[in-house]
Amino acid sequence: MGDFIDFFLKNPFLIIVLIGILSSILGKKKQQQQNDPNTPPKKKWQEVMRELQGEMGQGNQQQRPAPAPVRKPEPQATQAVEVMDETKNEANKRIAELRRLQQKYDQERLYQKAKADKITSAISDNSSPVYRKGPSFGKKQLIDGIIMSEVLGPPRAKRSLQRSRR
Repeated sequence: MGDFIDFFLKNPFLIIVLIGILSSILGKKKQQQQNDPNTPPKKKWQEVMRELQGEMGQGNQQQRPAPAPVRKPEPQATQAVEVMDETKNEANKRIAELRRLQQKYDQERLYQKAKADKITSAISDNSSPVYRKGPSFGKKQLIDGIIMSEVLGPPRAKRSLQRSRR
C-alpha cells in the first residue's frame, strides 16, 4: 500500500487526472439532482414581477370601492405671496448688510493705504540721513567697469595663476 501511495506522489500528472475524473463524476450527480421533476422550474425575475403586478391589479380592482371624487386644494396664492414677500425682505436685508460691510472694508483699505503712503513718504525724504539713494548701474556701465579694471589693474603676467584657476 505504501508503494502505491509513493507511486502517485512521484507522478503529479496522475493526481491531476484522478482529480479531473472525480470532479466530472460529482458534476454529473449535481446535474441529475437539479433536473429533479419534483422541483418547480425557475422563472426569471421579470416574469415574477409581471405576475405580481397582474395579481395586485386584479386584487385591487375587486377590493376597491368606487373611487371618491378628488378634491382640488384651494388655491394658496395668498400664502405663496406672503412667503415670497418674506423671502424678498430677507434678501434685501442681506444685500443691505453686504453693502454696508463692503463700504466698511473699502474705508479700512483706504485708511491703510494712506497710512502706508505716509510712512513711505517719510522714509523716502531726500534730506533724511537714513535714506540714501544708491548708484544705479546699467548693463553698459558694468561692462565698461570690467574693461577699465583690466586696463588699470596690474599686468596679467604679475598676477598669480592659482587665483584664476579656482
